[in-house]
Amino acid sequence: MSHPDYRMNLRPLGTPRGVSSVAGPHDIGASPGDKKSKNKSTRGKKKSIFETYMSKEDVSEGLKRGTLIQGVLRINPKKFHEAFIPSPDGDRDIFIDGVVARNRALNGDLVVVKLLPEEQWKVVKPESNDKETEAAYESDIPEELCGHHLPQQSLKSYNDSPDVIVEAQFDGSDSEDGHGITQNVLVDGVKKLSVCVSEKGREDGDAPVTKDETTCISQDTRALPEKSLQRSAKVVYILEKKHSRAATGFLKLLADKNSELFRKYALFSPSDHRVPRIYVPLKDCPQDFVARPKDYANTLFICRIVDWKEDCNFALGQLAKSLGQAGEIEPETEGILTEYGVDFSDFSSEVLECLPQGLPWTIPPEEFSKRRDLRKDCIFTIDPSTARDLDDALSCKPLADGNFEVGVHIADVSYFVPEGSDLDKVAAERATSVYLVQKVVPMLPRLLCEELCSLNPMSDKLTFSVIWTLTPEGKILDEWFGRTIICSCTKLSYEHAQSMIESPTEKIPAKELPPISPEHSSEEVHQAVLNLHGIAKQLRQQRFVDGALRLDQLKLAFTLDHETGLPQGCHIYEYRDSNKPCCAGTPRPRQGCSVTWWNSATRWGCSWTSAPQEPSIKA
Repeated sequence: MSHPDYRMNLRPLGTPRGVSSVAGPHDIGASPGDKKSKNKSTRGKKKSIFETYMSKEDVSEGLKRGTLIQGVLRINPKKFHEAFIPSPDGDRDIFIDGVVARNRALNGDLVVVKLLPEEQWKVVKPESNDKETEAAYESDIPEELCGHHLPQQSLKSYNDSPDVIVEAQFDGSDSEDGHGITQNVLVDGVKKLSVCVSEKGREDGDAPVTKDETTCISQDTRALPEKSLQRSAKVVYILEKKHSRAATGFLKLLADKNSELFRKYALFSPSDHRVPRIYVPLKDCPQDFVARPKDYANTLFICRIVDWKEDCNFALGQLAKSLGQAGEIEPETEGILTEYGVDFSDFSSEVLECLPQGLPWTIPPEEFSKRRDLRKDCIFTIDPSTARDLDDALSCKPLADGNFEVGVHIADVSYFVPEGSDLDKVAAERATSVYLVQKVVPMLPRLLCEELCSLNPMSDKLTFSVIWTLTPEGKILDEWFGRTIICSCTKLSYEHAQSMIESPTEKIPAKELPPISPEHSSEEVHQAVLNLHGIAKQLRQQRFVDGALRLDQLKLAFTLDHETGLPQGCHIYEYRDSNKPCCAGTPRPRQGCSVTWWNSATRWGCSWTSAPQEPSIKA
């Protein structure tokens, strides 16, 4: 078998993955006699595809007893029939096989699962070099055939689409996850399994797996080493629907023009195959859609799922809006933001009224008595050249004893965001700014980010600072935390800082530098950058000696059209020494103060207004 992933699968050959060819998940593995009697009892009723969710009481009891497991559902975007939740014991993830086992849960949902019997667990085996996946051809199956038994000839041959799926990687003889299962043992075991299924499969691909075949598979599975199996489960309850239930995709008419559904619904096909296809009422569609469906073949729509019944393969939804033509950047961008639940709407007037209305804003006199005044210190920012929200600044002052006073100064956003205000609530809901290639969706209004709190040069700003007394080797001798007022003397770009680092003894021409405050010279700024760089190198070296992990991930940088703002090209971003002092080179505070620093000052990521009541805290 040359398929990269194989797993146990007791469905008849030719049945779409995740959708049973019989009444529902309860019928899996049942004998033909059991199915016949059940069909008689359910004759005239609509067959259930999904199991009914367990009650809250049963779920709570099962979680307490450990018979049920909860976790965040992750659906493989490339093979959407595969899903996983983390194992509570930190071992290999728990596998959830197919749409039926997911039981209407979507990617990111917090779900409760019940483990399947061990004979239905997934068999793990080394991946082959064949990159072809079943998900690729399953996504091409017409929607009108989903949920029905397909003829075997409509799919790929048996050899290309095995019923036993196995996955893992080997670095020689042992498995990737360190369980020590040799490749040969698994290969031999899987060969036995494939023979049990294939003999019958070659004769009659449409025939259900018989009781004898099932027994053969189960016995061989139990014979495999225990750690070659991956625990498998089914979803029995959704604790929290984290997925937005919104999707972008395309509209088309149902295939059966004579059906009752055709007169009531259109079919919405999401671009993300992890989301089910959705029945949309025709009244939500454009007025001429039924008469001219081809006119909308390339139109991108947003649809929201409102219901998903137990007896239906597809969900029921409402068409939210038409975004525009697929492939154009603005419709695609809006679709992505909507799918992920990002609030990109304008801030309301009630929210904006929380901010000072008169500009330029000046610091009230009473704040000077509550804060440490650092406006005369040589403080500067280092950011990308295009940055407009300068949220942190640095300082490095040499002391007479050869040590240094190093400061990190963070914009004090909490001053402008009163706890419980409309602005506080909106910012807490947004939680973060979202950076796209051509635009930013801000967490806070631009007036706050780019004016009131941005540490622009030669402008007094409210900050929260940590100041260390350090040796040249980076050893902490003293530290101070508190509210401050600063006045940045210049706005350096990474390129400016890098040129200073690469030319330690040369004076940088004034024309190559940004404007610098008259109170400070370019030489003073240059020396401060060199001192920071030297200390940062010592601190990074010590961190790796202490066991820190180096994560050198590639990062893409994009070039944009100056007029349209659209991306023109991209290149691999080069990390240089000037990128490192503020993120990886600053010393870590001692434990007693680090909690205060985190809760009070870290970039709008704190518990908002949980800063200490005193203006400063001495370590």
